Amino acid sequence: MNTRWVLMLRIFLGGLLLWAGFAKLAAPMAFFGALLGYELPLSDTVLRLITIALPWLEVLCGAALLVDFWPETVRPLTMALTLSFVVVLSQALGRGLEIDCGCFGGGKNAFWNSPAAALARAIALLIAASVLTLQNNSPQRRGGRGVSSRSSTR
Repeated sequence: MNTRWVLMLRIFLGGLLLWAGFAKLAAPMAFFGALLGYELPLSDTVLRLITIALPWLEVLCGAALLVDFWPETVRPLTMALTLSFVVVLSQALGRGLEIDCGCFGGGKNAFWNSPAAALARAIALLIAASVLTLQNNSPQRRGGRGVSSRSSTR
């Protein structure tokens, strides 16, 4: 894939994850309230841990994508993160829940935060993260980093 496209995907996905993470950190109670709206079969303690950990994970992944730090780990982690968003939003939409997605910290239940719009956005993010992950694992990329090209026999 063209390196310009990879760079654009990294900046887009990294910037969006930073925005989402910082928005949740700025309004943790609103985010926790949004999580409760999903009616997930998780204890209150687990939801509180998600409220604390998820924004930091988004910020970490977003920043790492922007500077292309540790791509062999961060890109698959970002793909798994966006896949979890797709799963949770799909179940909410499938169950007919009318909720604020909480993607950007919770708040007004506008179209942008509706489950259908959020699911479409999450699918687009999953596709972007998948492309980055596949690009990261391409033969050209693997040959350039990580494993020494020197022979181990002497």
